[in-house]
Amino acid sequence: MKKRLSGFSLIELLIVLTITISILVLAAPRLNGTLDSLQVKKLSREIVASLRATRSQAISKGQDGTWLLDLDKHYFQYGRENTKVSYADDIKLILTTASKEQVSDTVARIRFFPDGSATGGEIKLSQGKFNYSIHIDWLTGRVKIYE
Repeated sequence: MKKRLSGFSLIELLIVLTITISILVLAAPRLNGTLDSLQVKKLSREIVASLRATRSQAISKGQDGTWLLDLDKHYFQYGRENTKVSYADDIKLILTTASKEQVSDTVARIRFFPDGSATGGEIKLSQGKFNYSIHIDWLTGRVKIYE
């Protein structure tokens, strides 16, 4: 009697490999979109946290606090320590703020006052089809994010 060897044939392995590659090729564009979404979401949350920290610091120290955005150099800066946070070049940001806080065409600030109020404004973030909007209320200084 002949013993039969168990295992997979070369044909079976090639079929499984072909199916796996096909699935990966179809799923790759969707994964890229997911990564874009996560990048923009993470950056928007970092911006919100930095704006809220700047507001809290202005209230607790009793002094104006500024949050600065440089669109050319792709960073924002905040706090007494002037913490700089860089962001990816492919994420587009638009800052609308009070004209007196517009340093140049590509640099602008949002100022928070000791009473909690602010100069107000809006920051729009986009990457591909993913968009976030951050609103800074001028009267209360409250920061809200909208997806």
